[in-house]
Amino acid sequence: MALNIDEDGTIFIHQGDSGEIVVSGISTDNDYTVYFAVQDKNRNTIGSELSVQSNYQSYVTFVLSGSFTDLLTVPDDDDFAVYHYGLKMCTDDTTEDTLFVVNYDYGQPNNIIVFPKKVEGT
Repeated sequence: MALNIDEDGTIFIHQGDSGEIVVSGISTDNDYTVYFAVQDKNRNTIGSELSVQSNYQSYVTFVLSGSFTDLLTVPDDDDFAVYHYGLKMCTDDTTEDTLFVVNYDYGQPNNIIVFPKKVEGT
C-alpha cells in the first residue's frame, strides 16, 4: 500500500508515491463537488486543489498521483516533513461546508506525514 491513513485521519506517504484517499459519510441528498487541498506549514497551497463529484454517493475517492506527491518535499536533513490537508463539500448554489476528519477539533490540523523518496521508479 503506497499510503496509509490512521484512525485520526493522518496520512502517511513517501514522496513520489501514488495512492487513494476515500472520504465517506457524505450526504446523498445532492451531487456535491468535494475538494481536497494540501498546504505546507506556512499555509501555502501545494499543487492544485483536487476535486471529484459525489454523484449522490456517500463516498468519494481522491487519487493522489506520483507527480502530485512529488511536490511534497522532505528537506535533506529531515527524516520526514509534515503537511496539512483540508476537505470541502460544495453545491452549485454556493453552499460550502468544510468536512471534519475523525476526532477533528477546530484548530487541529489534518496531517500528512511525508517520508523521503526511496527510489525514483518510472
